[in-house]
Amino acid sequence: MKLAIIFDFDGVIVNSLEVWRDAFISACDHHGCESVTTQEDFLNLFESNIFDGLKKAGIEENKIPSIRKKLAEEYLENSHKVELFEGVKEMLETLAADHKIFIVTSNFSDIVERFLDSYNIKIFEEVLGSDKERSKVKKIELIKINFSDLTPLYVGDTKGDMIEGALAGVKTIAVTWGWHDRKKLKEADPDFVIDVPKELVLLADQLSK
Repeated sequence: MKLAIIFDFDGVIVNSLEVWRDAFISACDHHGCESVTTQEDFLNLFESNIFDGLKKAGIEENKIPSIRKKLAEEYLENSHKVELFEGVKEMLETLAADHKIFIVTSNFSDIVERFLDSYNIKIFEEVLGSDKERSKVKKIELIKINFSDLTPLYVGDTKGDMIEGALAGVKTIAVTWGWHDRKKLKEADPDFVIDVPKELVLLADQLSK
């Protein structure tokens, strides 16, 4: 049985917390939004869909496009600081040999694709960023429809990822090397929790039998 393994990007594939955090806080400050000023404020946004998190933080809907534009500028300026997590490239290549892999992310599709190209990673079927659709639920559901012969899994690193994966009706896999710790991840009751990339290869082997 082949799998459709759907990955979040930031916090799962790349170690980008500091770059994302600083870019986000700077973008909010630039547009006069004072509700996101610390790492804790930032991480709280990802306890649900990021856009819902922004609204809960009191950020007006009409300011979100401008914040996102500034965020992209700040992120790109510091993207040289973003690195792959150790063992992730090998994990992805192993999984892609037997299954189809995808990215569903709150990041921007072109930023993700540019990063993957810089590491010569050309094994993803699709990269679906927030520029294509805000809801991860809808993006995961689209993959389910287009690849209905595959069994879907969603791999994420935040409570919000686990919630959206479950809402999309797929098995959820929480990774503990990302943005939310094990305790926070377990609040969303993921189907599996893994601590190192190679565990996902073993889990995929088990689930595909």
